[in-house]
Amino acid sequence: MKNFFSIFFFLFSAGIVFGQSGSLSPYSFFGIGENTFKGTIDSRSMGAINVYNDSLHLNLTNPAAYAELKLVNYSVGIDYTVSNLKNNISENKTKTGGVNYMAIAIPTKKFVFGFGLIPNNSIGYLIQTSDDTKSPKEINRYEGDGGVNTAFLTLGFKIFKKISLGISANYQFGNLEHSNSRFLEGIELFTTLESKSSLSGIKFVYSTLYKEKIFKDLTLHLTYTLTPKSTVYSRNTQILSTTPGNGGFGGDSENIDLAALNLERTNILIPTTSSFGVGLGKEKKWFVGIDYTLNLGGGFENKLFNLKNVEYKQGSKVSFGGLYVPNYNSFTSYFSRIVYRAGIRFEKSGLNINNQSINEFGINFGLGLPLQGFQNLNFGFEFGKRGTTSDGLIEENFVSVRLGLTLNDRWFVRNKYN
Repeated sequence: MKNFFSIFFFLFSAGIVFGQSGSLSPYSFFGIGENTFKGTIDSRSMGAINVYNDSLHLNLTNPAAYAELKLVNYSVGIDYTVSNLKNNISENKTKTGGVNYMAIAIPTKKFVFGFGLIPNNSIGYLIQTSDDTKSPKEINRYEGDGGVNTAFLTLGFKIFKKISLGISANYQFGNLEHSNSRFLEGIELFTTLESKSSLSGIKFVYSTLYKEKIFKDLTLHLTYTLTPKSTVYSRNTQILSTTPGNGGFGGDSENIDLAALNLERTNILIPTTSSFGVGLGKEKKWFVGIDYTLNLGGGFENKLFNLKNVEYKQGSKVSFGGLYVPNYNSFTSYFSRIVYRAGIRFEKSGLNINNQSINEFGINFGLGLPLQGFQNLNFGFEFGKRGTTSDGLIEENFVSVRLGLTLNDRWFVRNKYN
């Protein structure tokens, strides 16, 4: 027990040091940033399906799955991503990494509850454009940083032997920073418009899970998850400044009166999302499942930026994946006890720029390595693509390597012997 606490405390401290899970995608400029959390490492290795559940792994996207846990669970996940960004003119590579999630779940006789922290959305981009047709030559630089974290409290319980319900209360908070600098060739001073937003809001996630043995050794899994629309409240400031290009003294700055523009406090709508999943498997042997997620769209608009060429339409995601275990209780072959995972996902984000839909595609692989007792180490790999080079946009091709650690322990056990 003490070893588990010390390990988790170390990982939690490391998460604080890493901070916000990073993004270096130019598409993180829009809304409240790129959605960097799509599930635990083992789930993402199966295409980010949320229909699968067992007694040893947390399913952070499906509150009802908590009811299946039998042991106290400590989970943490990290990732590292290398992306190649290209348009019709040039291309560049970026690297980013960070903590995906940190969570604890505790079973009791009546229910299972859990809590944790997820860096849910992230902003991180640096884009520079130039216009040689103007005199003097004009250079614009766009930079962004920050993100939105989610602190959650989840409750899962069984209402019947085959049916579970779950609810998760999520407090969202974070800070976003955007700056737009304009340089004119031969002009000593350049101008910068810096926008800062402090965000907070609450959203809820509800889900139900049904498990039924339809044959002697086959189990059917059905799940439905609903995230009703919510609001993120934003407190905003903007500063317009002029600065010497050589970094010396001089220049000036002015706070823009956003209250007079009704922009000092704004609301960002997060639209309703619903998901349905179905799966079939043989316990401790194999599983295959498919999820369909629908995002009703119409939200995410940041009123600080008047973007006429951007729309948030209805989005969707289809995930398909599964796992295979050769022989989970083998005493002679460690490789027979490894969990082999694979999956694929197609995602239509709902973000439309210049009438182009920003879609995402990923192929996933993973390994679940058993450790002593009920502990396990999960590796995940993803090869994916986001965006397009049409209409002057950017295409991203990325490779992600992910690592998840799951520690399980038994609490509240009465000693039988002294």
